[in-house]
Amino acid sequence: MARCRGTDHSGDASGSSSWGVGSSSRWRPALVAVTPGNPSGHGLVGIVMAIRRFDHTSGGFVPLDEHEALEVTGTPLWLDLIAPHRDEVLSIGHRFAFHQLAIEDALKRRQRPKADFYEHHVFIVLYALSPDMVEHIVEAREVSLFAGRGFVVTLHTEELPEIHEAALRWKEHCGDNPGPSSAMLVYTIADTIVDGYFPCMDQIAEEIDDLETAMFAGDNADSLERIFRMKRSLIDLRRVVAPARDVFNAFTRRELPALGSETIYYFQDVYDHVIRATDQIDAHRDVLASAIDVHLTLVSNRMNQTVRTLTAASIVLMSLALIAGVYGMNFEHMPELRWQYGYAAALMLMAIVGGSLTWLFKRLGWW
Repeated sequence: MARCRGTDHSGDASGSSSWGVGSSSRWRPALVAVTPGNPSGHGLVGIVMAIRRFDHTSGGFVPLDEHEALEVTGTPLWLDLIAPHRDEVLSIGHRFAFHQLAIEDALKRRQRPKADFYEHHVFIVLYALSPDMVEHIVEAREVSLFAGRGFVVTLHTEELPEIHEAALRWKEHCGDNPGPSSAMLVYTIADTIVDGYFPCMDQIAEEIDDLETAMFAGDNADSLERIFRMKRSLIDLRRVVAPARDVFNAFTRRELPALGSETIYYFQDVYDHVIRATDQIDAHRDVLASAIDVHLTLVSNRMNQTVRTLTAASIVLMSLALIAGVYGMNFEHMPELRWQYGYAAALMLMAIVGGSLTWLFKRLGWW
């Protein structure tokens, strides 16, 4: 089993939450909070700060020059901030006139997935999920996003494959569609993040299948503990996936002057994907709930089988003991005691009685 690494909901992202114990138990979610603002510097040791912008010419990110003018033109400006300091977040927020409450939320850890709508921009919090094939965990990393007409700003703690994949998709979209909007860029980023949920769901499903196989194979010494660990981990996953339904449902049900309304149908597609991911989590939880009943039933059946076997053995031995006890009595007028074949006859009687009872119990499935 891989070393546990998870989220301590008391405020430190170094707690543990494992999928289970044993070599076949592999996947568990580890919630890692984004820390875009940390005035004391704690938690940012060894993390290289980076502020970069998407370059439409090269189709990738380039470092943002300290003196570069942040001009909002016809093509949306996409800034990607990797583990920025508090002052950098405040500077960007001042440049684009972000609401103070949105800036405060971006500086805090472990926000609930949400969408806050302001007059000139939108603030969104999502979680990107990715399976770690080395550590055997599922990581959930917080991504904060500001968006308004002509600009999008994303914040996260480290390099995320979802951001790079979204950049590739955005490059293709800009090449195929003249005049791309910031709303479409928000959709591209959100859809890429949500699409990453399903490989993780597949890994969890495989782990549950392995657990069920082990249970029916009789290897259930730690099955109950593994089941409860997996249920707790699914609860943690649901906390970062299910609230995203409200996020994208809001995008499909209200006017968005900060972004425009031309992408409503696209956000409906993302909403459907989140619903599907949430349904899969709920289905996995239902399977684990059923697995508990199955586990208890299997344990009860094996115990009953053991009791039946011991009962059958006891009856056979008691029958033999009864015969031996009868002929062990020292009464003077017991004709068999003086019979020269009495000993052999007693042994034969014991063999017949013991064999008959053994055959009967085997036929009944008690042995």
